[in-house]
Amino acid sequence: MIFVKAVLSQQYVPQTLSAAVRTAIGKPLRRAAALTQIALVGALACIPENRQHLPTALFWQSTSGPRQETLTLLDEVCDGECEPLPYDFLATQPAIAAARIQPFLPGLQSAAYFPLDTEGEAHWSLLIALASNCLEEGRYAQVLCAHLDSWPESAAGHWLALAGASPDSSLASLRIQPMNLPNALPDTPGFPLDLASWLTQAPTTELVLKSPLAPKLAVEFSRI
Repeated sequence: MIFVKAVLSQQYVPQTLSAAVRTAIGKPLRRAAALTQIALVGALACIPENRQHLPTALFWQSTSGPRQETLTLLDEVCDGECEPLPYDFLATQPAIAAARIQPFLPGLQSAAYFPLDTEGEAHWSLLIALASNCLEEGRYAQVLCAHLDSWPESAAGHWLALAGASPDSSLASLRIQPMNLPNALPDTPGFPLDLASWLTQAPTTELVLKSPLAPKLAVEFSRI
């Protein structure tokens, strides 16, 4: 069985993001893209210090992707006044986020990025299914699933931390079920907000997330 260890949603404006990074690691993260900063702050908030050395994977999706960083690089190339700076190129590569996080999260062993093409839609069910498979096979002790977006006026990170260990200190359990319920929640970027609300307020003992990729499958969350 897979257990939910943390549910987190964070919202920032550009002016506050660097301050959040300094609070998390005690110093600025120089020349880091906004997505990398959001990823670092969220990952450290989801995993307590005594679990940061455990084998960990990060699966994250994004609608915005490194769009702002790519536009900056294109401006440098198209203007032709100077050569693009190396760190501006690196900022356009989503994989660099894991490399910048790993020194602060030493257990991080693997990361995968899943771009999305439609705003307002997400594939949490896919991330959860991949995480569940990895945990059941014993490849990692914990998996972080995230939806990260960075826009000119705002930045957001939504997170689930999953583990296959005992239910101690867990918020809920989950399993992939062959079902198609009319009252299942839609798969949206802010799904962790709905999950957090259910954990604290809803009287029902189960919550179901439907999969847009596989309509006959769903993720069922149960209270512990």
